[in-house]
Amino acid sequence: MMNLILFILAAILIIGGLYYWLVVVTEGVFLGRRVVVWLYDITAHKYDRIKEFDAEAEQFFVIRPLLRQLRHIPAPRILDVATGTGRLPWFLLHEPSFHGRVIGLDASAGMLREAAQKLRPFHHRASLVQQTADHLPFPAHTFDAVTCLEALEFFPSDIQALQEMVRVLRPGGILMVTRRCGREAKTFLHHHHSPTQFEAILTRLGLTNIQTRPWQLDYDLVIATRPAI
Repeated sequence: MMNLILFILAAILIIGGLYYWLVVVTEGVFLGRRVVVWLYDITAHKYDRIKEFDAEAEQFFVIRPLLRQLRHIPAPRILDVATGTGRLPWFLLHEPSFHGRVIGLDASAGMLREAAQKLRPFHHRASLVQQTADHLPFPAHTFDAVTCLEALEFFPSDIQALQEMVRVLRPGGILMVTRRCGREAKTFLHHHHSPTQFEAILTRLGLTNIQTRPWQLDYDLVIATRPAI
């Protein structure tokens, strides 16, 4: 009887641990794209409350550094991949020095519904597209900057997504992405890259001026340039 109880307890611990890893930590990435999208769909209505974005921190660490890179362009075109609830477009459009347009792309319809409500006052300068990151529906050399925050590790292939982001960048354009770090980063297995490995990936994709900066507890912020022709 005792052996049976111990077996049941061990099974519960194993199943609980697997659930925590597969659903909570890695957000379904090892269960397939549909699971990832479904998880974001069902949490979209409370996503911003869960994340508790800090407006001053977003402007200081993300928006202003991005716009400094684009200061020579009067009205830049920016693509935000995995835009979620429209976090980056919203903060970007509230920055007085930004006079361009931004497109937010995401695979989750639920997240895009939240983004549409948030960005409604800026409908003339912001648009949303439902699509996956590995097949961006835009011609080459379309955008002055492409951003992708807190998302690469949840894509089926982060390399393919990065290739697509570089493809749609114009020569001289800026790529701003994040690299997962922190104590849970290695649980993403092949989706995790060390700083050196990640910079090497970007170099192979033809990017230069790669800068890696500490940002959040679980993320570094990485900025790179597609060389001008």
